[in-house]
Amino acid sequence: MSITWIVMGNVVGILYSHPELLNNQLWLVRMAQSWWMQAFINTTLAADSFFILSGTLGAYNFLSIKSEMDKERNPCNVLSVKEYTLMIVHRIIRIFPNYIILLLLGTNILPYLGTGPHWKIRTQVSQTCKRNWWSNVLFVNNFYDPDHMCLSHTYFLANDFQFFLFSPIVLVPLICKPSVGFTLIGVCVVLEMMVVAGLSRGNNGNVLSMHVNKYWSMIYTKPYSRIGVYCIGLGLGYILYHYDRTWKLKKMPLYTGWVLAVTVTTVLTFVTLDQNGAGSNYVWSWTEIAVYEALSRPAWSLALSWVIFTSSTGQGALVGKFLSARLFLPLCRITYGVFLLHPVIIIVILESSPYSMALTLGQLLMFSFCVLALSHLMSFAMMCCVEFPVTAFESFVILRYKDWQDRRRARKLIGLV
Repeated sequence: MSITWIVMGNVVGILYSHPELLNNQLWLVRMAQSWWMQAFINTTLAADSFFILSGTLGAYNFLSIKSEMDKERNPCNVLSVKEYTLMIVHRIIRIFPNYIILLLLGTNILPYLGTGPHWKIRTQVSQTCKRNWWSNVLFVNNFYDPDHMCLSHTYFLANDFQFFLFSPIVLVPLICKPSVGFTLIGVCVVLEMMVVAGLSRGNNGNVLSMHVNKYWSMIYTKPYSRIGVYCIGLGLGYILYHYDRTWKLKKMPLYTGWVLAVTVTTVLTFVTLDQNGAGSNYVWSWTEIAVYEALSRPAWSLALSWVIFTSSTGQGALVGKFLSARLFLPLCRITYGVFLLHPVIIIVILESSPYSMALTLGQLLMFSFCVLALSHLMSFAMMCCVEFPVTAFESFVILRYKDWQDRRRARKLIGLV
């Protein structure tokens, strides 16, 4: 569901940043003043949903693996340099194959995917990719020249990989002494809020104002603006693992939590109508914007964490049953590819058209769902042709390595006898 929201938001963002693609630009401005359009404008919150999920799954899987491997060892001796290195290698193997395909598209293939009066813009993007592709490969593109990033949505991969490298600093204390681990999580959340509030410069960084006052380069793409969100996910993963997803709440705190979660997500999605709405003369002050920017992402993360927690522990009622439906399992496997490919598909369709579009709400929704469908189809093909063969080879190498280790141990035992 979050990827659907992201696709819709990126469609609006690209159209808003390239008004020459429309022949009714004023309608897009009026549309941005409607209450329902705030859901499109504030899709940046959907990226925080993925950071939460990444942290939660990372912590849960790490704790599951370490509990099996270290039952006889000191509980604090949970991560050697060799294990940490193998974790990084495994992560790169999982991320890189599809990522390389995307960089290949942006660097060499994209200029040949379309024609038309607007297409020259994308040849400039290709030149940028040829200059800065190496920063993507090293996962530092969110620091090196972020205003000229090769395929700007890849900032997420850079942040996620950097968070992955950082995660043991929180996970090891969570295992050794949980109070210290949760204190570190709290420190990261507070630091994120302080830094974002100090750098906001009076700009509410939604998809329509992402590049105003250097919000994109100074705040949005940087890990310090999301580290608290990711750490909340790490804490949630620890709680789910520690209580084996069996922590049951009484009715009063359960209902209270759901009311707060729904209220927070609704308010954060639509509160910008206060200054964007038609006829509204109210302009948020720098202080109000700083408070919103500082609190919105941690608050969103806590609300989403509640939904994940209750759904995982069987207390999510209809919401939990819906989110746990088997229908979503195959779609989850290709979400990564959809995230990578959908901006390219939007670009090719919109900017290779010889005609300007007369945008309406119906066309916006239809176009968004067409992009979503094409992204899923192409992601499935990429998964079958690229991701599956690489992961299968990795599994084969791991099995052969384990067999070699077992034979080596057996020879040592025979030698001792």
